[in-house]
Amino acid sequence: MIEISTPKTHSLKLKEVNKDITAEDLSEEDQSFYTAIKPCLNAMAKNPSQDTISNLVNYSKSI
Repeated sequence: MIEISTPKTHSLKLKEVNKDITAEDLSEEDQSFYTAIKPCLNAMAKNPSQDTISNLVNYSKSI
C-alpha cells in the first residue's frame, strides 16, 4: 500500500483577493495596455458572439 500524506502547512497563503484594482494600482505600461484593449473588451461584453451565447446555454443545460 502507498502511504500518502498532506503537508501540515498550506502552500497557498491567504492573500487579499477581493481588492478592487484601480488605475492607480497599475504600472504605466499596464495602464497603457489596458487603455488599448478596453474598447474591444467592452464591445465583447455588450455584443457577445453567437458561439459564446451557445456555449453558455449548453453549459447551463448540462448543470
